[in-house]
Amino acid sequence: MDITVIGGGYAGLSCALRLAWRARKQGTPARIRLLNPRSVLVERIRLHQASAGQRLRPRRIDDLLRRCGVELVAGKVEAVDRAARTIQVDGASMHWDRLVLAMGSRIARSDVPGAAEHTLAPEPDTAGAVHNRFRSLQPGSHVAVVGGGLTAIESAGEIAEAFPHLRVHLVSREPVASGFGTRARRHVLDALGRKLGVDVHEGVSVRSVSATRLETSGGPIAFDACLWAAGFEPPPLPRQLEVALDARGRALVDGALRSLSDEAIYAVGDIASFRAPPGQCVPMGCKSAMPMGAHAAENLARELRGDAPAPFDYALLFYCVSLGRRDGLVQWADDEGNLTGRMLTGWRAALFKEAICRSTWWALKIEARGHRGVVWKRSGRATATVGLHDRQSA
Repeated sequence: MDITVIGGGYAGLSCALRLAWRARKQGTPARIRLLNPRSVLVERIRLHQASAGQRLRPRRIDDLLRRCGVELVAGKVEAVDRAARTIQVDGASMHWDRLVLAMGSRIARSDVPGAAEHTLAPEPDTAGAVHNRFRSLQPGSHVAVVGGGLTAIESAGEIAEAFPHLRVHLVSREPVASGFGTRARRHVLDALGRKLGVDVHEGVSVRSVSATRLETSGGPIAFDACLWAAGFEPPPLPRQLEVALDARGRALVDGALRSLSDEAIYAVGDIASFRAPPGQCVPMGCKSAMPMGAHAAENLARELRGDAPAPFDYALLFYCVSLGRRDGLVQWADDEGNLTGRMLTGWRAALFKEAICRSTWWALKIEARGHRGVVWKRSGRATATVGLHDRQSA
């Protein structure tokens, strides 16, 4: 069987590495390819650090994949033909029997007029340019960060700490850190405002962006540079494949993580959307992308030996956010996935967050050695069978 994984991020690597050693140990060999435009892992959870000028250690994925016998195809996917089961990469055509979509997501800037033209985004190919722009600003210049989620919070904190001579504004339509408990949210606002000097504008909708200011529901906000971190969107490939999508353009999957339109196509990570969430609602980010990738690999291994797939089950354990390099917040979730549990703050939380970031790479290295490095908490409430009900109700 030819199995092709598109995307070399947290989800794609977890899938390819887990599948390689599972297939080998059960004696059901398969040809596994991983398609990715680069030979290093983009640590998206650290892009806010790169934007602030911190040098990140390159994480080479070609060495990991070579160890497991996974073929790395470094190139750009140009087209995928569902009917013919082929994929075009830099002019070359490749056959696939099973396809895993694991391309992640990207910052969404198309919904607000002027955002794409006049703002920067914390993306893999632009982090260096973002840092250079901030470094070129004169003392007293204004930097606007748009968004109220973790990416925006971490970016605002990192910029304010790295460039204390700049005036940083965090502009959010929703309450900042709205998913956390009251005390936890208070800590975030205090760390940003009192400790780092960030001006927080909550409940402010950005209506349009020009070269020098945001036009918002609360009036104009002038800036010398603007970082857009107000949400994510999937890449266009699922739409080109003409598979079932949710309203945001993510591939709808059943409990086994297979497309509702085609059981030969799996989708994992940010690009996947559950029609009916199993156990708990699965959040975006590496915390769920790696488990989804590993579980899709387990189901592909089951296919190789002729067994039925198993449902994916996930339970949120905690959320953590950095607030500069010396502060942070960790809050644990209850059984329903709500962030209402105990908290960790200050330098201990900063160390905890750094350990979590490092653990993603450690987990992948363990997988490459043929052991379970990607582990996660289960809710115990996933459906016993997958596929039939989802497809009948689609």
